[in-house]
Amino acid sequence: MEICVNKMITDVETGVQYLVLWVASGNEYGYWYDLNSRSRKPIRFGMRAVVEGENHNLYEVSPFSTPTLGTADDAFTEKERIHRDRVWNMIQSAVENEPDIYDGRKRSSILKKVAEENDIKPNNLYALLDRYWRSGKTKNAFIPDFAKRGGKGKSRKTGEKKIGRPSLNTGTMGKVITDSDRKNFAAAIKKYYLNQKKISLKATYERLLQDFYTVQSEENPEKLKLFAPQEVPSFRQFQYWYSKSRDVVNEQKKRSGERAFELNSRRVLGKSDFGLMGPGAQFQIDATVGDVYLVSQFDRSNLIGRPVIYFVIDAFSRMVTGMSVGLEGPSWAGAMMAIANMAADKVTYCKQYGIEIKESEWPCHHIPSALLGDRGEMESKNADNLVNMLGIRIVNAPPYRADLKGIIEQHFHTINTNSVALLPGSVKPDMSKRGGHDYRLDAALDIRQFTQIIIKCVLYYNNHHYMEYFEKSEAMMQDQVKAIPIQLWHWGIRHCSGALRSYPEELVRLAVMPTAKATVTGKGIRFKGVFYSSDRAIRESWFEKARSGKSWQVAISYDPRDMTNIYIWNQDDKSYDVCSLLDWNGKNAGKCLDEIVYEQRKEKLLSQQLKVSETEAKVNLNAEIDSIVSQAKNMGKGLPSKSKKERISQIKENRRQERESMRMTESSVMMDTGNPAEDPQAHHQAAAEEEMSPTLRMIKRKLEERLRDE
Repeated sequence: MEICVNKMITDVETGVQYLVLWVASGNEYGYWYDLNSRSRKPIRFGMRAVVEGENHNLYEVSPFSTPTLGTADDAFTEKERIHRDRVWNMIQSAVENEPDIYDGRKRSSILKKVAEENDIKPNNLYALLDRYWRSGKTKNAFIPDFAKRGGKGKSRKTGEKKIGRPSLNTGTMGKVITDSDRKNFAAAIKKYYLNQKKISLKATYERLLQDFYTVQSEENPEKLKLFAPQEVPSFRQFQYWYSKSRDVVNEQKKRSGERAFELNSRRVLGKSDFGLMGPGAQFQIDATVGDVYLVSQFDRSNLIGRPVIYFVIDAFSRMVTGMSVGLEGPSWAGAMMAIANMAADKVTYCKQYGIEIKESEWPCHHIPSALLGDRGEMESKNADNLVNMLGIRIVNAPPYRADLKGIIEQHFHTINTNSVALLPGSVKPDMSKRGGHDYRLDAALDIRQFTQIIIKCVLYYNNHHYMEYFEKSEAMMQDQVKAIPIQLWHWGIRHCSGALRSYPEELVRLAVMPTAKATVTGKGIRFKGVFYSSDRAIRESWFEKARSGKSWQVAISYDPRDMTNIYIWNQDDKSYDVCSLLDWNGKNAGKCLDEIVYEQRKEKLLSQQLKVSETEAKVNLNAEIDSIVSQAKNMGKGLPSKSKKERISQIKENRRQERESMRMTESSVMMDTGNPAEDPQAHHQAAAEEEMSPTLRMIKRKLEERLRDE
């Protein structure tokens, strides 16, 4: 197994574990970190000795992982993210100063400079370095362990006594900080610090005292005199308040100007100089719409349009390290597939498409130090996880600078010109001319067959394509390296690489998945109108709690291409749980998010349409009932009047007579098998029935059934 950054090397005899932090150009030496020691000092090692030790089973090489290494940003609280970003902004310049930061003598001066810029002691920075190196060199290393601390949710009450460490000297400044003091602090920061004069925080503190904590001297009215020491905030108190309320982005914009901030301080968008050039120093990702029309896998008479192809290419060797072919327009859904494929085992990937290869034909299963893309997918919130979880620098090409991605643009040109142009259904220049042949009707390939072709093109390109335009270095020319991607890749790993990183494939897939919030309810974990469950939710009685109390939200990751499962993040230990569809929601298994949303909207539209029809039928029913009631009232007019007592007392007798009459009528109808027209009574009854409306006949029949039952 190759030795690269973030590999864990275990001494078989002693059991000591070392984490590789950096590998020098030429792979001659590197620095690793003793995970079993608290010395906080990186150790230099010789690459040849480690490789030989591995060959003789003295060392074991394995991947490295920590809880925060594989955690999406939404799994952290806002307070945790603020703390992480504040520490990262302070120490970033030091940890990225490689390899000087690993040298003891140089490290001291680097940390001293950082300490001066942030008004802290250099010794405090060693603990941050230790945490960063032990956690795989990622920004998430600085997530605080709030879950392990006491006093959660409790505010600190100062009362009349100043909190914090007691002063060793009497007469020193320091007071109980009040809301009035905080307003004074904010006013001084706004007036003196947040402008392009760029005075120091110490000078701002002195101006604060001048404005709010002085009076005119009685001895000399032209001079100012400070309040008593116990009534003046100390610089440490002022500094502590500002560290908690500091807005880094606003500070840099105010102190450096908007234009300078956009140019120099937006680290995610700025183009970084990594220093060492080799495989993995920078990958480039981009998408193109294939110049060919495809047919459906399910009905080959149906055209489904043109595919969207994503490629990830190593800028040093021109090696294609990842790819994806899909139908989603250039978007994060397509980019995430290519990024996940970048770290996947290519032997297994090719086997899924019926292509057998050897590991040596496509030996790419790494992530880079930097990823260059367009100002689209790489500027989305989803790309933040690549930075925070995997430590990848995201570099976006500025507007009107497509030349920065010339390597991958050239690859697209090669694929479309040499391979796709010969396929049935490919787009031709004369396609739009009047009377020209419509080449879309020639389409014969489905998306799986097209993917097989692209994989074979990539294998040819990586292993056999000779790049005449490639500018070799002097060292390459001396070693007579051929300008073929696979040879440049292997040569770079042997002589230049210190930038390739290895992470578990599952971790990379989670890092590229979009994140969102799902709601725990009594019916299940609801996300986008679909309900899920998990072993943990059942074990901890989530649904019973939600039903008896109030629902709550949880952070999740999901794959919009397949909503069969979602992944819930646990904020306590930063782990995740797989959630599966409930049985009664199984109709959504294997469907993408767009399909589910479409079906939900279709059902809602149908419900609205049926609601209109139902309301119209209800209006007609009410009108018919009103008509029957009106007819009944008119039939009772003009009858001999009876007293109330007489009418009530005769109910039972009237009921008996009515029942006997109905029985005779019904029995005569049932016994009559001849022509109803021959029976005058039947003829009269049929005529009466014809005069009745259908609704009146229905009411009459119901009434007869009720009387018969009684």
